[in-house]
Amino acid sequence: MTKYYLRQRHSVDDGVNIVFDENFQASYLVSGRSGKKNDEIHVQDMSGTVLVRIQQTSFGILPRFILKYRGHVVGSISLTLGHLGDIVYVRHLNWLISGNFIAGRYFITHNTKKLLSVKPDMRPDGIYNKLIVTFDTQAPVHIAIAALLDIWGTKSNPLIKLKWLPGQGNQYELTS
Repeated sequence: MTKYYLRQRHSVDDGVNIVFDENFQASYLVSGRSGKKNDEIHVQDMSGTVLVRIQQTSFGILPRFILKYRGHVVGSISLTLGHLGDIVYVRHLNWLISGNFIAGRYFITHNTKKLLSVKPDMRPDGIYNKLIVTFDTQAPVHIAIAALLDIWGTKSNPLIKLKWLPGQGNQYELTS
């Protein structure tokens, strides 16, 4: 089991995101965006080789994505309307993602085996998604899915639109 740290996005235009390992050494780069048809999210190793691509194939309230690992299609993801139960199925890989995507707390399972768990972790320089990956060979795919769900949660979170999160220029401050 390996731990990775992916900085939470507070905007879909945050640019390149560095993924750190448990010793806080840079391990992967995540770039791209989602929201429009043919948008892509990429996971690269530190030498710049693209390992995983998630390509958006449809847009709207029920977007669909194709998951490519090293150039080969390995799965597809369809996000559901309104986070009904926050359950997503990854076709072809037979992975089930369940939890609370807006809060950043979810896990991926295959049959009864937990492959990934994600939860927020406050660090001195911001909030990160702490990913605990069971199989290191699957890490780039899990990082790509976590990046996609982070963007999806960001778009769906009403508190972000109100800029209530730290570092967002709190224009709606609560007064007592």
